[in-house]
Amino acid sequence: MAVDRSFAARNQLPEGVKDRLPREAARLSGLGERLLAAFAAWGYRPVTTPAFEFMDTVSAGLTAASREDLYQFFDRRGRTLALRPDMTTPIARLVATKLAGEPLPLRLSYWADVFRHQGRKSGALHEVWQAGVELVGAAGAAADAEVVALACEALAATGLEGYKVGLGHVDFVEGLFAYAGLSTAASDELKEALVLRDFVAYEKGVATAGVKAETADLLLSLMSFHGDWQAALSRYSGVDNARVKRALAQLGETLGFLAAAGVQEQVALDLGLARSFGYYTGVVFEAFAPGVGLPVLGGGRYDGLLGEFGPPQPATGFAMDAEALLAALERQGKVAPDAGIDYLVAAAPDCEAKALARTVALRRQGLSVELELLGRTGEALLAYAKQRGARELLVVGAEGEATSPLAGGRTHRSGGVPSIH
Repeated sequence: MAVDRSFAARNQLPEGVKDRLPREAARLSGLGERLLAAFAAWGYRPVTTPAFEFMDTVSAGLTAASREDLYQFFDRRGRTLALRPDMTTPIARLVATKLAGEPLPLRLSYWADVFRHQGRKSGALHEVWQAGVELVGAAGAAADAEVVALACEALAATGLEGYKVGLGHVDFVEGLFAYAGLSTAASDELKEALVLRDFVAYEKGVATAGVKAETADLLLSLMSFHGDWQAALSRYSGVDNARVKRALAQLGETLGFLAAAGVQEQVALDLGLARSFGYYTGVVFEAFAPGVGLPVLGGGRYDGLLGEFGPPQPATGFAMDAEALLAALERQGKVAPDAGIDYLVAAAPDCEAKALARTVALRRQGLSVELELLGRTGEALLAYAKQRGARELLVVGAEGEATSPLAGGRTHRSGGVPSIH
């Protein structure tokens, strides 16, 4: 008998995407709900944008390397479209158009999937769910500190422990490269190594840059410096570069506001921090969790991006990688258990309509209720109720109802079976 190979082809997924079964999908959506609630407590309002837009829109502010990672295609009129690789650029367009008349600053939040090629890394997802915020129309250290402090509070709201936020500045890295007299090609090479945290490549780049030993030591110090502001001032006091001095001053002011917000213990300077998107202009930051190699969160200031779509506006924000965050929470045993249901309702023979009415009434009282549809009885019915995580099994018969509390079922907020009103 010939094998129909079309079934195998149809059942495969493209590289970089995944199915989410009910348990994983519930954990993902639950994470999004908690994060959006944390953002709302700070006055951030949710927005949504299309999954794909014109290539010119999506690519605004991206580096040449980042453009190569876009998913591109054509519409029926031959125009180039692309799936959004992040949410910051689409929201910048939204702010410049639909929200142009809104009073500033704008505080916006989102929960969305983004798409970009992740190279050939085994198992890397090309579709990633993100939660994040954008603060538009506010310049200065207080605004930078607000989004960093909110990032800390949002991570805490998920139950994550032991995370650390590294704080850097675009001008510090670029100013130090300029002070060292690096060529554009050498600067780009070293910056890419910092983005990837490929310190072997960074050391090799410094070694071949043709700089003095003292300057090479300064460049190499970017890989290892993690300390307080006073230590940074002492270490880099001899760097005669206006961008470096300005960056250190802004970082110091931001750290002062973060201390006032009570999150100083979670934040440390990471002066070698560089971000992959090309639109960042000031303070940048990333958060790492124990046991997870990738950052669970990243963001920073991008004062030039809004000018690509309309009047220039200062802006800052961050995005949280839901996949990395869930992995960190699972390592710490902080993932919420499956919700289950309050009741599984089954019908005795010829009582199906009565059972359906009872199910509807229970749902109207705010309970989660499933109606058994396959005629299970006895041990099979009891086993299915336990598999579904039901707190209680309710069998509706002609003479009344029989209830069976289930060991291991979830605890319900009230006692007894609610009556129909």
